[in-house]
Amino acid sequence: MSQHRGYFLGRLFAFLAQQNVLEQPVEHCYQQACTHPPQVIPQALATMIAAGKEETLFPLMKYLPLSAFDGPLNRREQGAFALGYTHERTGASLPFAEEDLEEDGQELTERYEFRVDPHLKEWIKREGGGPFIRALLRNERVKQVPEILSEPREESSETRL
Repeated sequence: MSQHRGYFLGRLFAFLAQQNVLEQPVEHCYQQACTHPPQVIPQALATMIAAGKEETLFPLMKYLPLSAFDGPLNRREQGAFALGYTHERTGASLPFAEEDLEEDGQELTERYEFRVDPHLKEWIKREGGGPFIRALLRNERVKQVPEILSEPREESSETRL
């Protein structure tokens, strides 16, 4: 998403400002970094790396998309930049932390599933439904087929003869 680009560039800019590696005071660089980050941030990154502090950049750099320095930021990305800048300055934790992604060792699809009331299913079958509804019903049927096949059948004594 393009907002991630702006958000993480804003956080990175605030971090670089805290490390005092910007060429000019933050007040002078902010406007240019907010609209054209490739003109400000790479030089500050080079200064950090030359000082041997690149390891402190890893928590932020791993979230930057590959297209982070591809041209200027649009209005939405500029808003995300300002938000990221503010979050970094106030010490807010990074979103998308690895602990948050895997809560209880289960993915979102394993924890939540779509269940349809049987009466609603019958109404949809009778009245029709869009392609999305039909696909949901088809998926429900596919889930139920393995359950039906795995149930042991009781054979009567007449069928054994």
